[in-house]
Amino acid sequence: MSTSEAGWFGDVLADLLLGGSCVGCARRGRTWCSACAADLLADDGPLLPGCRPAPTTHPVPRLRAAAAYAGAVPALVVGHKERGLPGPRAPLAGLLAAAVEAVLEPVLEPVPEPAPEGAAPDDRPAPPLLLVPVPSRPSAVRARGRDATADLARATAGVLRRRGRRVAVARLLRTRPGLRDQGGLDAAARAQNLDRGLAAPAHLLARQARRRPAVSGVVVCDDVVTTGSTLAAAARVLHGVGLPVLGCATAAATARTAASPTSGARPGSSR
Repeated sequence: MSTSEAGWFGDVLADLLLGGSCVGCARRGRTWCSACAADLLADDGPLLPGCRPAPTTHPVPRLRAAAAYAGAVPALVVGHKERGLPGPRAPLAGLLAAAVEAVLEPVLEPVPEPAPEGAAPDDRPAPPLLLVPVPSRPSAVRARGRDATADLARATAGVLRRRGRRVAVARLLRTRPGLRDQGGLDAAARAQNLDRGLAAPAHLLARQARRRPAVSGVVVCDDVVTTGSTLAAAARVLHGVGLPVLGCATAAATARTAASPTSGARPGSSR
């Protein structure tokens, strides 16, 4: 049986057992079918070469996104974030993990100094990388019954751990009262909305310091980047409290951030 036949058979079996449909193409079966999974990885698919989107409206430190917000990617994001479906989480986590690794690409591991003669080697593990998800507004968390971005960050950490990286997730950021939903706002309105709109509360930082006295670096994570205003604000707050922000990673980038003459990405809808 070929790989495509096996995938089709698995989708049919999932339809019989679960009675669901794919978020990408509405085909009966699993919530993320084998055909859409193959399209995501196709040469003409939405993946961005090198996870390098074009510059954002706002300066974001070392931004990397794995895919353009095109094809089936919007359905993946909506399925995970708004509908709470389990199927989209794994492919989104795979995309976000690729973006995180692209942020880390130029970061070299420090070369330890040789131990003095006769001294026991230092067996302490290296400090972990910290993934910090962009916070959701409390009203959105209540409506969805969970923090979808934090869930995605945790799934991404699992992917990276299976690849041998020491990774932890810390929800260090919170939204301040009065922060509006970013959907539908233009670049200027997003920036104004986020001015003083995010904070890193002292009790969260203290808890993080107790759990992990040292970290190798921080990567800010989100599902989609549009103008970069949210990521820029998050990175600014974390840097301001002394954390070593290495960059920002997202699973996808909308047309304004993903489309460039060399990106090879298909044009798609943005939000």
